[in-house]
Amino acid sequence: MKRLILALVFTLMSSLSFADGHSGKIDLKGFFVGDAKVIVDDKGNPMTFAYDGLVGMMAVGGTTFGDNSSHYCVGAGSIPGKGFEMGHCIIKFINGDTAITYYEIKLGYSMEGTFKCISGTGRYEGIECSGTTGYTQIKTAQEGKVHSTNYLQGTYTLKK
Repeated sequence: MKRLILALVFTLMSSLSFADGHSGKIDLKGFFVGDAKVIVDDKGNPMTFAYDGLVGMMAVGGTTFGDNSSHYCVGAGSIPGKGFEMGHCIIKFINGDTAITYYEIKLGYSMEGTFKCISGTGRYEGIECSGTTGYTQIKTAQEGKVHSTNYLQGTYTLKK
């Protein structure tokens, strides 16, 4: 369960991002906290995990896309070091519109994942985005929770 948390992902724009075919960079950082369930083998080694939780993201590096957005993510993985962690995040932007991302991270390489947008509502309907994502798990202050720092970097294009 060392590298459990999502890379959450995930991402996109704020109310400062406008439609009309606008495109640009994504550079988000934030903190994830959530609940996790783990199945272990007879030696106590984690074999399969699932989690869900929230991450608050801020735009960095001079970007505004997805600034102050809330991300609810659900993910899972299995067979540490041999499989993938994958999941989806729904992103709620300041204006109330949403986007959904899909992410995938090779187990054992928590800072080297990828993500892409799969749908959106309002001004984000038809959004296209992709890039890299990852996380660093940190010790949580509350028993039974998982906690990490997360990032998303990439590009986006709005259709409208």
